Amino acid sequence: MASDPGGGPDQRSPHAALVEQWAAALEGGTRDHVVPMSRHEARGLLDRLAREFVAAAHDDGTPDRATSLGVELARAHFVGNEVLGRSITALQTYCAQQADIPATRAAALVGAFTTGYVRAFRGWLLAEQESVRAADMAARLRVQEQLRASEARFRAVFAQAGIGTGLSDMTGRIIEVNAAFANMLGYTPAEMCALDVTDLTHPDDDAHMWALYSAVVQGDVDNVHLEKAYPHRDGTTVWTKINVSLIRDDEGRPQYTLILVEDISEQRVLRERLQYRAHHDQLTGLANRSRFFDALTAAFDEPGARIGLCYVDLDRFKAVNDTYGHAVGDQVLKQVAARLDACTTDPGQLVARMGGDEFVILVPHAGADVEELARSVRAKFNRPFEVQGRRLTVTASVGVTAEHAAHTTADHLLQAADYSMYWAKAVGRSTTRTAL
Repeated sequence: MASDPGGGPDQRSPHAALVEQWAAALEGGTRDHVVPMSRHEARGLLDRLAREFVAAAHDDGTPDRATSLGVELARAHFVGNEVLGRSITALQTYCAQQADIPATRAAALVGAFTTGYVRAFRGWLLAEQESVRAADMAARLRVQEQLRASEARFRAVFAQAGIGTGLSDMTGRIIEVNAAFANMLGYTPAEMCALDVTDLTHPDDDAHMWALYSAVVQGDVDNVHLEKAYPHRDGTTVWTKINVSLIRDDEGRPQYTLILVEDISEQRVLRERLQYRAHHDQLTGLANRSRFFDALTAAFDEPGARIGLCYVDLDRFKAVNDTYGHAVGDQVLKQVAARLDACTTDPGQLVARMGGDEFVILVPHAGADVEELARSVRAKFNRPFEVQGRRLTVTASVGVTAEHAAHTTADHLLQAADYSMYWAKAVGRSTTRTAL
């Protein structure tokens, strides 16, 4: 815990961390901000906005409060080449550090803040345009020069944002994208502005995603956030987290859609890898116990289904490890897994390693095929296993059971299969026993 100069505990208010991050982010950018106030006043503004943002983050209501914060920052003329991008980064970083702020809530708040900022900034720009029309001819050239500078600042905010940003009209025509978005997909900004939103459709897009986008375009909702796969120009896939916000005109009619895009391809690969490891045996690649029990539970969701199990245990496998070492034993287990997997003929059947040298095959819709499956399993052990130049004969005992889901439970079915397997071992191993 941080401490004050006197050595006591840090008594900062809950929003103080956001104020520090926000101020540091803006002060770390370029120095061409338009800030018509003192440093002390600017700090006071950020303090007030941070307090409101933290309150909105812990409010179960709509994220509209964050929209007003973006409006206030822009209307204070606190603008510049990197103000929007750095503000977004500060808000996202703060939310990510707070365990009690859900990711969906954080995305909605940041999207609402961005919508408010862009809307107010454009309104400010339109107001300047109106002042140009009202000015006399003598002053018009000077005001037009200011307008060009304001437009340049607006474009700089758009271009320099640290995350991918794009603007499209209600027909889906891409009006403007920044370099971060274009580079993400292998284009230049000019090349992307020759495309429509639908040109960036990916085979993994689902109908629900496009339904949400249509709801924004039609003005039914103002903000959506989701994951989307984009086709990269080189043919690969870029997975992103996107936030689509609706920008309305002064009369409330839909005018533009603003999209914020974050590349999460690496995070997705890591997530999928972790999910795979959580449900698969690391040695054999088969489903593990956790995945097996999930599938068995799902099979029992159909009361009319007849569920079958083949419980397979290698005979005297400990002797293989003791004689040849665990490296050889592991190779045998891998080959056993491959042979058992080859026995399955239906996509619904699942082969899992329960641990050690025990395996089980789930048949969620079993008929006479469960006994045929047991025979196929036994046949797979007729051929020796070849490991490191050795030919090893390994046999297996197989226990088989099948029962209607309505007449038993998952635990009882597994116990019956396990009992049948030990029965097979008791009568001499390398055999099959059935409890039907």
